[in-house]
Amino acid sequence: MTSFKPVFIFQNGTERSSNNQRFGSYEEAEASAHARFMVWTMPEGYDVEETREPINYIRVNGIDKPI
Repeated sequence: MTSFKPVFIFQNGTERSSNNQRFGSYEEAEASAHARFMVWTMPEGYDVEETREPINYIRVNGIDKPI
């Protein structure tokens, strides 16, 4: 099964980091990353990567919820 993880970009694009959230759709992961990026001060950008890890989050009404 495919899942999608939010990834944050630091230090002129040389460092990428993610947490343990895995979403069932690219759109959920992108919305989560965008929302977090808007309130954090350190990341320079964000991205979404496809992964084969199990889905463990869903985005409902703009909020990330564990499943």
